[in-house]
Amino acid sequence: MPASSPAIRWRCGGCGPVGQFAIRSALMLGAGRVIAIDRFPERLHMAEAGGAEVINYTEGGRVVEHLKDITAGRGPDACIDAVGLESHSDGLSGAYDRVKQTLRLATDRPHALREAIMACRKGGTLSVPGVYGWLLDKVPMGTAFAKGLTLRMGQTHVHRYLQPLLERIENEEIDPRFVITHRLPLEEAPQAYQTFRDKADNCIKVVFKPGL
Repeated sequence: MPASSPAIRWRCGGCGPVGQFAIRSALMLGAGRVIAIDRFPERLHMAEAGGAEVINYTEGGRVVEHLKDITAGRGPDACIDAVGLESHSDGLSGAYDRVKQTLRLATDRPHALREAIMACRKGGTLSVPGVYGWLLDKVPMGTAFAKGLTLRMGQTHVHRYLQPLLERIENEEIDPRFVITHRLPLEEAPQAYQTFRDKADNCIKVVFKPGL
């Protein structure tokens, strides 16, 4: 991601491990304001501790309108969809996505992607590190086109970023250990995956260590 001026506002949808690193990366690269969105308190607390403003999307109305209200109607300069194919919504769009997925008329639930497109300012950038599997439905591509958005997505180019990240760790600019909430022996992996899946025990990131 390019360095940002202090005026630039970022919006990160999804505060799992990928979202947490996106939040801190944006601030490290110069973003003046980062707004993080999720519904799990432990994730929102971690995002806030990392310097982000937080929105619990199950409280206080619609996210897109709220983002425009707090950015003087402009919308965030850059939006990050760190959620991907299993994005969650309690509303009508969420029910629609679940029906389409159940009938195998779509493979993914792109609620977070839709909101990112609708919220991002004209000429802004939408980055998608969240994974999508195949077929999406009701994605507002006309809005993305009309706004002239730049879309960036795909698997992270690890070799491109690994060395500069290691240098920042060695210089104590960043410490990636903040995201680890559980350290467990390898034989407890099945139980740990279930804990993570069920969003139990404030689980965000598990590290397995054989012989622990």
